[in-house]
Amino acid sequence: MACRSMFIPSRKNAVETRQRKTAAPPAVPKLQASGWTLHFLRSGSGCDSMQPAPLPPDEEARLASLRSLNLLDTAMEERFERVTRLASRLLDVPISAITLIDSQRQWFKSIQGLNISEGSRDSSFCGHAILGSETFQIEDATKDERFHDNPLVTGDPNIRFYAGHPVKAPDGRTIGTLCVIDQKPRTLTAHQLEDLQDLAAMVEIEFKSTQLAEAQIRMNMDLAAARKAVLIDPLTRLWNRAGGEEFLARQHELAVQNHEKFCIGMIDIDHFKKVNDTYGHAAGDEVLREVSKRILRSLRTGDFACRRGGEEFLVSISDPQATEAIAIAQAVREAIRSKPISVGGAEISITISMGLAYFDPAASVTFDQVIQLADAGLYRAKQTGRDRIVSHLENNG
Repeated sequence: MACRSMFIPSRKNAVETRQRKTAAPPAVPKLQASGWTLHFLRSGSGCDSMQPAPLPPDEEARLASLRSLNLLDTAMEERFERVTRLASRLLDVPISAITLIDSQRQWFKSIQGLNISEGSRDSSFCGHAILGSETFQIEDATKDERFHDNPLVTGDPNIRFYAGHPVKAPDGRTIGTLCVIDQKPRTLTAHQLEDLQDLAAMVEIEFKSTQLAEAQIRMNMDLAAARKAVLIDPLTRLWNRAGGEEFLARQHELAVQNHEKFCIGMIDIDHFKKVNDTYGHAAGDEVLREVSKRILRSLRTGDFACRRGGEEFLVSISDPQATEAIAIAQAVREAIRSKPISVGGAEISITISMGLAYFDPAASVTFDQVIQLADAGLYRAKQTGRDRIVSHLENNG
């Protein structure tokens, strides 16, 4: 069989581009491309005996079920991040993921411990896990004939232990797993196995839920997978600037139709250039990822966040009272400043500046003016000392 390429992120926080190739060029072992390092495994390197999982008997219906949920190639969501954080903590593993098995790839709706968004289905452990109804567990992959020469075992991330519990769509089709991974051999205790199964049940409950803002739900339904992928920031897994603009256009339309208010917050990480200069761009990448997660953790499930570029973010708070919007903004600010971000042994203290503005369809201020007010608030916050919020919520007309 032809070996799939394996993607490993390089140290760059400007732009990362996903590329997929189904077979490696026979004479090129390594290629640098737009923020990714592509490591190819050629025939004769031990890959030929790797055993990809067979397809489930209901593969066609299973894929239809997966795609009907409109989860593939969507932005990071706190409701799923919470589950993988708990999995890593409760089971004491460095890597955990909610993995969706597509036709040619495994795509991670949430992942802790690895900065990737997808990988080859052929080399996936989760492709095997979806074949049954019980937890699929490999205590030492180097001693298992199916995985001992798997590129994920012989190279990064050096998998030794794997446990994956199947997760089902609301129609009962198995579409992926909640999995945990360690880089040393081990086995789960009976209590840990029960924890993993309970967390997988939580994932299935979330599959049945539609807690996103209506504009974001419509985006996920209306946009083709390829278009959605272009609108996701590959570093933070938030929506990118174009995705934010797509969302705001839809939210504005719905707000006018339904006579609903919403709040826009412009966020900028204070002194981010100093982080890159002092600790390096890899550390800067990690700061951006962690700030993104803390922003999401502080918002409500119906709110929205995107990375506009560089160290700047945008949040949209749906239908709040002015005091509630300020409280949420303060929660975001406090979540970021209250605890240093650990990167390679360094503890990096981070603060943010934010500008807030309120869109009310009944007011005289236009939507474009609200964006300008939020930007002006951010500028004012930075000019007056940073680590603060400047609000235009009370005087929008």
